[in-house]
Amino acid sequence: MHDLQTRMDALERQNQSLLRALRERRFLDDDPEAAELFSEVDEGDQAGFQPSRRRAQFAADKSEKASAEEPEWYEVGSDTKMTATWKNGLEIESTNHDFRVHIGGRTQFDAGWYHPDESVQNSLPITNKFRDGVDFRRARFRIDGVMYETMEWAAEFDFVNSAGAGPAATPISVVAPTDLWWQWNDVPLMQHFRVGNVKEPIGFEHLTSSRFLNFMERSFLQDAFFGGFNNGFTPGAYFFGNTADERATYAIGMFDVATNVFGFNSGPTEYSWTGRLTALPYYENDGRGLLHIGISGRHWLLDEHQARFRTRASVRSGPSPQWPVIADTTLINADTNQQLNTELVGVFGPMSLSAEYLTSWLQKSQNSIGKNVGTVFYQGGYVEALYFLTGEHRAYNRKTAVFDRVVPFENAFFAKGDDDGATASGWGAWQLAARLQYLNLDDKGIDGGVLKDTTLGINWYLNPNFKIQANYFYLDRQGPKDKGNGAVQGFGIRLAHDF
Repeated sequence: MHDLQTRMDALERQNQSLLRALRERRFLDDDPEAAELFSEVDEGDQAGFQPSRRRAQFAADKSEKASAEEPEWYEVGSDTKMTATWKNGLEIESTNHDFRVHIGGRTQFDAGWYHPDESVQNSLPITNKFRDGVDFRRARFRIDGVMYETMEWAAEFDFVNSAGAGPAATPISVVAPTDLWWQWNDVPLMQHFRVGNVKEPIGFEHLTSSRFLNFMERSFLQDAFFGGFNNGFTPGAYFFGNTADERATYAIGMFDVATNVFGFNSGPTEYSWTGRLTALPYYENDGRGLLHIGISGRHWLLDEHQARFRTRASVRSGPSPQWPVIADTTLINADTNQQLNTELVGVFGPMSLSAEYLTSWLQKSQNSIGKNVGTVFYQGGYVEALYFLTGEHRAYNRKTAVFDRVVPFENAFFAKGDDDGATASGWGAWQLAARLQYLNLDDKGIDGGVLKDTTLGINWYLNPNFKIQANYFYLDRQGPKDKGNGAVQGFGIRLAHDF
């Protein structure tokens, strides 16, 4: 009998808690019928009164009906209380998700060793020889977020850019913006509009964040065509979006032609029009199986009617003014440049394949003696294959149509266990990588060289925010005007952390 009374008292306390919760949500105040049914509860509190089953069910029915038929509206910005959490970086977000701030960054520490043929080494300027060394390849600090639900923003700065100063090209450290933009969402017809210092929508690998690269360096396409002088970022504005089923994306915009890392340019009619279209004809199992195809292009009015195409090696060490330039057209006088890039990407469980091919036409080009040689044609591309030994797959962002963060099945760790000396450990994710790439900057006597490169790598993802990369490359170089032909071998290691 005593046990029965104890259970009845517990039920009574539960009922009273429910009643207080309903009142806090103003359920009884807004519904006279409910208030009448519950009017006796306060009086019965001391006398052991218990609401009937019918009354409790009435409350549940009304709550369910209200949530189903009457959405809970709120004024954007009316509740600015924020809570912090960790989402691969520190995020602070308001209750209604109309405000969000993410604080993060990335650091990449590299070491490189090289063995160039003497013919290659002797053809390079004295300040740009292959030298073993270490450096911080990137050290960026970032703040981004959402304001008033429909406006996004980002402010990111790289602290390890460097520039040459004086005849000996002594490097000096400079801070430069990378992502520095504002974005409006839910724009009629075009969905999203972004303006500021941004990446032009061209190239799969170019648009993939440096946090998620398969190799220590992107292919020659990045350095030669997409971002050799501006970190891959230019000032401009563009519209972008995706279809309702997230099986296709589109982007088009207008950008100023900046050939520096500071996001500025001056001069008349110096801009580019750039656009990209992608599609997913095959997608299943949340991206564990997919086929991506894409095409992007750019029409470029050259800065001061000059262009230069050049690239560095697949492993780099030391400050950027001292990196060896292994293919270089030097400055070319010309009118406009058109680029067309095609993309093919597949993910098949732990295996992923990627390939890009770019063609470039330089109009009204002049050779070194000022003779007009017409249209000069350059080209390049790569094919790469990667395989996860531990079974993960490359994550793919369907809204932006690029690779995303790898999350290991288990993190890598080694920790002390119980007092008897036992230990606990995890492997992380292990990935093998191979890439073949080609670049041809020779045409009509305006020659920058021809490169063929094989890069092998292994990636160890200790957790979603830290990885170790090791790359070996073998480069076959045909130098400009057939000078400095030969081979270069190199090996590099990177410790990469982002948050």
